[in-house]
Amino acid sequence: MPIEDDSAGTALVVLAHPEPSSFAAALAHRAVAALEDGGWTVTLADLYAEGFDPILSARDFTDRAIPERLQPMDEQLHAADGGTFAPDLARHVELFTAADLVILVSPMWWFSVSAMLKGWIDRVFANGIAYRYPDVPAWSGFLGSKRGMLVMTSSYEPEQFRGDRVGDLDRVLHPLMYGTLAYTGMHVLDPFVAYAADSVDDVTRARYLAELDARLRALR
Repeated sequence: MPIEDDSAGTALVVLAHPEPSSFAAALAHRAVAALEDGGWTVTLADLYAEGFDPILSARDFTDRAIPERLQPMDEQLHAADGGTFAPDLARHVELFTAADLVILVSPMWWFSVSAMLKGWIDRVFANGIAYRYPDVPAWSGFLGSKRGMLVMTSSYEPEQFRGDRVGDLDRVLHPLMYGTLAYTGMHVLDPFVAYAADSVDDVTRARYLAELDARLRALR
């Protein structure tokens, strides 16, 4: 008789905040707990805590396709096909590749993610890993089996994402949700934003945590 697998899947939670006691960190840890309680196998990658290097460079590769000139997309594809990413990067590539669900947790700085998380994306969403250029056309669903979600803290209130200054939240997050996650074929879940996280009271922070908890426990 086959053994039934009760696991909901494999999840990767990536935290990119330099302060361990930040509310972003609290959201990341609550995400891990909620998913684990829901039967997911979860890995938390705390980028600042582990000293992740966000800089894409020639050090990413232990074997070069074009030694005389760094052409990142060509080298990433070469490393993806040959298994020659540097060990520190290879670990994150393996975690990303294995994950059915990827949750990116970051403060909203300059209406985007932190430089640490952007560097993680630059290095881990590599050619041959998150997409395959030029063999597979863009938006072709290369990672169609994965789901991706943004979890962010913001200093601003919801009403400040209106009007003609910055635009609504969909407009602000469009490059991340569609130019990054959906570009690879991932199914993009609605983002979770903890508004005015720097100034709200503990009751509101507790509500944010409970809302994220409920969102993630409902995933199957």
